Amino acid sequence: MLSQGLINNGYHSVSYRSCCMKPALLLMAVLLAGCGFHLRGSADLPAAMSVTFIKGVRPFGTLADDFSVALRLRGVTVTDVEQAATAVLHITQNDTKKAVLSVDTNGNVLEYEIRQSVRFAVADADGLPVVEEQSITLSRDYIFSSTDVLGKQREETVVRATLQESLVNLAMLRIAAAAR
Repeated sequence: MLSQGLINNGYHSVSYRSCCMKPALLLMAVLLAGCGFHLRGSADLPAAMSVTFIKGVRPFGTLADDFSVALRLRGVTVTDVEQAATAVLHITQNDTKKAVLSVDTNGNVLEYEIRQSVRFAVADADGLPVVEEQSITLSRDYIFSSTDVLGKQREETVVRATLQESLVNLAMLRIAAAAR
């Protein structure tokens, strides 16, 4: 007996949706694999970067920390001794700017934009370029409220951190692309 999309075989009821869901998911997985789609995952970095020294930023600054974490996640050993490195990641520029995007009729700030630019290059132990110098710039904006200054300061800190993480991840993708 069929009623409201259920099949009753005497023992238990099964909906049409659950009957069709598993084959549909399996079909989608097969089609995605067949078309060449792969989850992004971590990109393979050049073999020359197996032991990397980061140069050009404060050794314990947040940018150096973010690059260290990103490199380690991709199987690279980060060293504090330049002579022990098989490659050097040169960070030649790290600029952050904050600009007003909009104000209200009284001249109070409503919205800010944070823009960060990073310029980097990678050289092997002999100083030969593995990745030519290139620049990445990203920006994020956020709403500001003069009545919630403490909350907005925390929001700015989070925006800056996520912006920098995005820049580092883009740099890793560019380095991996140069290895191909």
